[in-house]
Amino acid sequence: MELSTLLEATVAFLLGYAAGSVPLGLLVAYLFAGIDIRRHGTGNVGASNVWRNVGLLPAAVVALGVFLQGLLPPLAARLLGAQEGVVAAAALGPVVGYGWSPFLGFRGGRGVGVSTGAAAALSPGGFLVLLAVYGLGRLADQMGLATVAGFALYAVYALWSAGWSATGLAALALLALVLLRRLEGVSEDLRHHPALPTLAGRLLLDRRPGQRLRGRNG
Repeated sequence: MELSTLLEATVAFLLGYAAGSVPLGLLVAYLFAGIDIRRHGTGNVGASNVWRNVGLLPAAVVALGVFLQGLLPPLAARLLGAQEGVVAAAALGPVVGYGWSPFLGFRGGRGVGVSTGAAAALSPGGFLVLLAVYGLGRLADQMGLATVAGFALYAVYALWSAGWSATGLAALALLALVLLRRLEGVSEDLRHHPALPTLAGRLLLDRRPGQRLRGRNG
């Protein structure tokens, strides 16, 4: 990768990071209801907690906004004619920003919505595969497992269609980031529970022993 392309990719990643780090749920809940959503319900600033504590319309705004946080930076890079590596960097930036937001003390949520938006921009065909798996997961009431399976199949599709290119590697990185966010605080669980079932529950089902694990901002 040439130095100029590397610089462009760095700028694209940082701009994407800035876009993804904005905690939309926190802002929307305050604008609609004047509350700090972190002090209500699950303490989560994602769309589900906003729905339960503020309403359907604000929750829809959050869900769409988070998706666009992931979609727009790489889409803009692609429309501007950026090279593939720059587009990939622009896609990963929002996911990292959402999961490690400076506005939330460099903490964050699972990043499924923002990752889905990034996935749509990186590989539209893979995005359709991801949506199909989401649909099956919803029908089976197994969205935790469906999310992992969907991003795994998305990565397989991206590697099949684009090879070991920046797009294929970024698809693998999205899967890795989704899994990594599920491991937040796992060291505490490992002190009190067997390692294998604890890690399997976290990574595959997004659950802690005895309860569902939810991030601070969905």
